[in-house]
Parts: sequence; C-alpha cells; structure tokens
Amino acid sequence: MQTLEHKIYGRGVKQKERFKGFELYIRFEDGISRWVRRDEIRLISGPTIPTKPTESQPPVFSVEQFKARQIIEALKLGIVPHSDIGKFTFGRHNEINQINSWLSSSNDGTMAITGEYGSGKTHFLEYIYSTALKDNWAVSIVNLDPGELSFHQPKKIYEYIINSFKFKNKGGNFREFLREIANSHDFDKLSEHQYLNRAIEIIRNEADEEDFWEWIEGKPGWYDYPQMHDSSTSANIYCYLLSGIGWALKNILGLNGLLILFDEGESVESSWYTSYQNKNTQNFLTGLILMANNDKRLVKEVQKNKFYQHRTYKGWWGSETGLQYCGRSQLPFLWNNPCCVKNILAFTPDFSILDREPFNMAKELKLEQIGSDVILREISEKIIEIYKQAYDYKGNIHISEIVEFVPKDNIRKFIKGIVEALDLMRFYPDKDIKEFVR
Repeated sequence: MQTLEHKIYGRGVKQKERFKGFELYIRFEDGISRWVRRDEIRLISGPTIPTKPTESQPPVFSVEQFKARQIIEALKLGIVPHSDIGKFTFGRHNEINQINSWLSSSNDGTMAITGEYGSGKTHFLEYIYSTALKDNWAVSIVNLDPGELSFHQPKKIYEYIINSFKFKNKGGNFREFLREIANSHDFDKLSEHQYLNRAIEIIRNEADEEDFWEWIEGKPGWYDYPQMHDSSTSANIYCYLLSGIGWALKNILGLNGLLILFDEGESVESSWYTSYQNKNTQNFLTGLILMANNDKRLVKEVQKNKFYQHRTYKGWWGSETGLQYCGRSQLPFLWNNPCCVKNILAFTPDFSILDREPFNMAKELKLEQIGSDVILREISEKIIEIYKQAYDYKGNIHISEIVEFVPKDNIRKFIKGIVEALDLMRFYPDKDIKEFVR
C-alpha cells in the first residue's frame, strides 16, 4: 500500500484508482475514504513510511506537464492564467497593434474598449495587463460592480487600484514600489506631494507599521496621517494621488507609468444609483480622463484659487473645468504634468455615455466577435496540444468531430466545450462523442 498526503485531508493509504489513474481512492487517517485527483496528493517518503521497495511509485509530473494541467484546469472555468494569456489570444492582431500604438503615444490618456457580451473584452484586458507589465508599465485592474464598486466611491476605487497594483521589479506590489522610491537617490522629488512625501518619510525612518500601510493603501480606518476622505466628492484627492504615483513611476523608477484597466464599464451609469451618486460618478470619471490627458486647467484653477460655490449645492467647483472638489481639501486633480497615467475602460458598444464630454475624447477600440472557422481551429489545436501534454493522452483526436458539437457563438463557451469534450474522450475511450450530445 502507498502512503500519500493530501493538503486538506492529511495522510492516507491508497486503496484503488479509476479513470486510468486520474483519481485515487484513499483511506485517510480520520477513517474516511475519498476519491481525490492524483495531482492533489503527494507521496510521503522517508524511513517512517512502510512501503515495499519493489512497489511502483506514482509518476512524478514534470514541470511542463504540471504547467499544462494548470492551464487545462483554468480553461475548464473559462479563464486563462496570466502567464499564458498570450497563447490564447487569437485573431486580435489589429487590436493589439492599436493598443501598442496608443500606449506609446503621449496623447489620448483614455481608451474605451467596446464589444458585445462574450466578445472577449475581459480576456483582452487580461492580455493588455500581461503584456503591459512586461513592457515596463505598472498595471492595475479594477472589476466594477454596480452593487459593490462604483465611481461614486473614489476612495474605494483607489483602494482597489492599489490592491491590484503590479510592476515587474522584485515583489512588484505597491509596497515594494514605495520602498524603491524611498531607497532611491531621487526620493526628494516627491517632497511637494502631500501624501507620497509623508509616506516616503515614514518608510525612510523605518516607522512603516501595518497601520501606515493601511492608510496609504486607502483601507478604512482612522489614522494619524493626512486624512484620506471617503466622501463621494473627494475625487480630486485620489486623482492627485494617482497622478503622483504615475509621475514617480516614470521620473524616479524609470518605468513608463501607470496603466489602469476598468472592466464592466457599463456599470458607470446604473438605475441602481441615485441622481447624486450618478453626478459624483461622472465627476470622478471626468477627473480621471482630464488627468490622464494632462489637462492644464486642472492645475491652473487650483493655483489661482478659481473656485465657485454652486447655487443649489454647497461645495467647491473649478471655474474652468466644472469639476467638484472636496470641501475639506482642494488638492488639484493633476499633481504634475505629464502624470504618466493611462486609463482603459471596457463598455458594451451601445453605451450612450461615450457620446458625451469628456468621454467622447477617449479613443475607441471596437472588439468584434471571433467566430471564423480558421481561428476556432487554431484555438482547438492549441487546447489539444496542451491537453495531450497535461495527461499524456495518446488517443486519436479529430478536431472536426469535436467542434461540431461545441457552442461557437461565445469564445468562453467554445473553449470550455472543447476541454469537456476531450475529458469525455479520455474517460470513455470506447464511446463515440456523439452519444453524449443526443
């Protein structure tokens, strides 16, 4: 008997197997026997394990085979691992060229990616995330949700941006970014930034306790630092912070800047919101777009104190942009010019907000459905190649037989269908796949 270990159920002894060894039936130390997948267990070695010298050992996966299984398991859920996103991006050569051109341009700080549901917007954002990271950008991705996360919550949006912040140096997260700034010779270039300068001082004085990190990352709480207001009218504070981060990435660390990806952009205007929330949503989005475009008015109206009070609402509005500022802090939406921040928002194509200012200034990239037989065959061949490697599968596979029964109107469903069909062929080699779709 082989003694094995599962990360959840602990140690146990193998009783039998099925599906050509894909699943093992193990009696665990708690007295319960369970079917578990072979790749979820490991063989326990050492003198305390009573195994016979002549017993055959379960096959040890190579790095390549383990990686292939990871990819297949992800595809079953309709997703692709970040590190392999390039392998599964098909038929988007023109769109990729447009993205590369836009990223290398100093103009057009915001892009709107539009496409029907199932056209691959989320997958394409993941591709941009992965490639931009390799191309020396710091990248954040925010999944908007009308019930959980919206642009009328500036501090919460900032928190999500910081939580997903990545760059390729060392650990690559936001904390490592600030530590690298603090350890650089040019840290004092941020001396006039009210928040980042304070953060750098604390790190250099080795006083960066957890409550400090929670403060600068925008987490809820009361901190003895410059306050980060959580009111829906505080959009200027968080644009000020983001523009400072983008500027520091470029001018201190030598990266290209900060790229922020917003998925599910259609939640920008929702019937769930009150008119007040919709107004503040538009205010924050407008500020982000003008900031990314390095609009000089954002600095001028603060330097000259050109604010006015609305007749109906109490508050502070910029006389040149019409943007509302936080009543407790009239920090500019743009800290330094150029800020080196770019935004991408993914929308459905009939979204009316794109026809209004300043959203109509955003460059639009339209994603069409990928449905040509040539591209679907390329996708199928790639999946089959990885599947064979993952399970050392030797069976005969005819692509045309599989594709015939898989949904073709949605790429995600198509990919999941191909993997499920391959599983059926592997587990039931004596049956025709047509029997499962009757």
